[in-house]
Amino acid sequence: MKDNKKQKTKEKYAIQRNKNLEELYNRGKVNYIIRHGVLSWGVSTGIIFILLTGLFQHGFSFKEVLWGVLSSNALFVLGIFAVGGFIWGSIMWKWLTKEIEKNKTRKKQ
Repeated sequence: MKDNKKQKTKEKYAIQRNKNLEELYNRGKVNYIIRHGVLSWGVSTGIIFILLTGLFQHGFSFKEVLWGVLSSNALFVLGIFAVGGFIWGSIMWKWLTKEIEKNKTRKKQ
């Protein structure tokens, strides 16, 4: 009885996951790479990196950390992380398309 309930829960999870993947796929490649690669991973990770670097270099001096965030070096770092996010988003898009193709072949069977 418990195994049957676990199986139904797994199936519901898989169906919801597949719907979410299809929604991401239907929004398009450029949208996915920009939103999930550049913005979600690249820029957010770059900001965290800049803040942590400022904290380690200047301690807990808010003025110095803020000055470091607003420097030209910070813009360079954000650019580098944005490029990394673009690469990450492209890799994840390829994974997403493979998952969608797998789901389509399962539906046909």
